[in-house]
Amino acid sequence: MHLMLSKIIGHRWMFLVSVLCTAVALGSLLQAQIPIVSVVCAALLALLTMSLAVAGIVASSARRPATFLPHPGAFAAPPHGGTLLSTGMLTVITVQSWVWAAERAHRGLGPDRLQIAVAALLLLLLPLAWYGALGRFGMILRPDGILDRQPLGSIFVPWEAAPTARPARHGVKLGLAHPELLVRRGIRPGTMIATGADPAFTARAINMYTARPDYRPTIGTHDGLRHLPDH
Repeated sequence: MHLMLSKIIGHRWMFLVSVLCTAVALGSLLQAQIPIVSVVCAALLALLTMSLAVAGIVASSARRPATFLPHPGAFAAPPHGGTLLSTGMLTVITVQSWVWAAERAHRGLGPDRLQIAVAALLLLLLPLAWYGALGRFGMILRPDGILDRQPLGSIFVPWEAAPTARPARHGVKLGLAHPELLVRRGIRPGTMIATGADPAFTARAINMYTARPDYRPTIGTHDGLRHLPDH
């Protein structure tokens, strides 16, 4: 599961485009008005939705990797696989909603306002979900502090704010000795940071860099990886 999830995360664009193309192809065949084809395509769409839902639940509950991804001058938390799989599921559901609306129209039953409203809402939410899944968001450790970018805003916590971290279910909660140094942009309330890395590992790493300023210049290097706790 971990190996497959790593490959999906590494090819996020390809994964989501493949899911979209598959859902559209099945939805188009569903409109062919050929009984056996329609039944098979409907079953495959349902199976695809359920598979992505189950995989997303498993990915969200699985232990996250105790490591960071080295980038020039920074350590980045790995992307969360559950978010990507949930976006794939939303993609299929959105296509399904419009397929059902089209099928109702083909049968001459007239428009269902609630059905069309739900389909339109899903269509509006889908680009936001793709943006969140494919964008460069999440926690980044830098020699000058902690940056957490999210689709609607970001926070930057310099090491001078003396952050302390404790693990939470989906990330780490930061406590700041000098909260006035925190820089907040956009809509980004609180100091809870979601991370694709193991929360306990992430908290220990942040606390280590707070206590050891001499380690901060190595952030983003392979030598810096060796300083990380439990690495």
